[in-house]
Amino acid sequence: MAELLWEMEGQVLFGDEIHVNLAREEDEEEFRSCCEDDEVWKENDEPVKVESKDDLDEFSVKMFFKGISMTGFGDSSVGLSGIGVVMERAANVPVIQVQKRLDFYVEEPVADYLALMDGLVEAVQNNVRRVYAFTDSELLYDQVSNEEKLDMPLLVALRERILEHAGNLEAFVLKLVPTIDLDRPSKLAQVAIGVVSFPAKGVESLETCSICCDDKPSVMMIAMKCSHEFCSHCMRTYVDGKIQASQVPIRCPQLRCKYYISTAECKSFLPLTSFESLEKALEEANILHSDRFYCPFPNCSVLLDRSECSSASESSSSQSDNSCMECPVCKRFICVDCGVPWHSSMSCEEFQNLPLEERDSADITLHRLAQNKSWRRCQQCRRMIELTQGCYHMTCW
Repeated sequence: MAELLWEMEGQVLFGDEIHVNLAREEDEEEFRSCCEDDEVWKENDEPVKVESKDDLDEFSVKMFFKGISMTGFGDSSVGLSGIGVVMERAANVPVIQVQKRLDFYVEEPVADYLALMDGLVEAVQNNVRRVYAFTDSELLYDQVSNEEKLDMPLLVALRERILEHAGNLEAFVLKLVPTIDLDRPSKLAQVAIGVVSFPAKGVESLETCSICCDDKPSVMMIAMKCSHEFCSHCMRTYVDGKIQASQVPIRCPQLRCKYYISTAECKSFLPLTSFESLEKALEEANILHSDRFYCPFPNCSVLLDRSECSSASESSSSQSDNSCMECPVCKRFICVDCGVPWHSSMSCEEFQNLPLEERDSADITLHRLAQNKSWRRCQQCRRMIELTQGCYHMTCW
């Protein structure tokens, strides 16, 4: 099997069939002994140049990852763990982010391993081929790059899984950096477990949440600008419920408080997916209720602004009727005035005169056929009748 290995100061780059095994000191001495002139051996002290964001292409990322663990107050066996991953891509390409609260508590070094593993999985799923990863964990860096033996079978097993996922990449670079460089993934991990602040070292305090009435660590308490405080878990549940009900903007949950929670405050405790849903709900709320309607196709259902759609349809020459427009997302024609798929066989007035239960495409086709065949509808049973002979008198059986 082909094995690629580049040894660099502070970094390890490996590709197809990854087996990290840096040259040992004795190997270096053996190589030196083969050289007649000592000057032939030259140390390469130049650090490897990692691509800047502007140099990255669509298949390369700079991955910053961090695992966070917080033990329960007074009981080190109970706690929360979460991971955060931020992958920078080429300019004008959206950043990939991973945020997860683990279902179990692990030590922080283990959380770092899990963060790297989840980041690699996400990278492969997004067709990334080259990953330049950054960590502040010397333990992880030494084990992955130098294959140091550890007494912890769990870390050894996680290392093998990491190399297995990295084997799906063309290249993988791991570099040791200061903790300050991992601020973004660290905040993602903190929000995932509900931590919104860190007190002074050694300070452990509990505060009572007004919603669940439980005593929670102070690091999990959120103070609104209206001075009311709640735990991050209760606030997350409360805001998620309001988003699902489209009740935005969202008021403080304190009874009779009229303060509206800002998006900046929500971002401090909401996971990425929930915050994106909040932003979407706020955008929809900014459109007047009388001007909003959704694309009528079930597999699209994007929110549209009726006034904007009307102006777009007036400037479009694809259809002669100004009420017809193309959905900007699914690219199918819809009727702006009726809010339904475009009814090319009849006018808006004819369509709106139809009973509500007979406005789907099949019924419209039937009506057009009945019109062409001169069929009539029974006024009692509403069925179509064709006159083949006799008078025009109809009797419903």
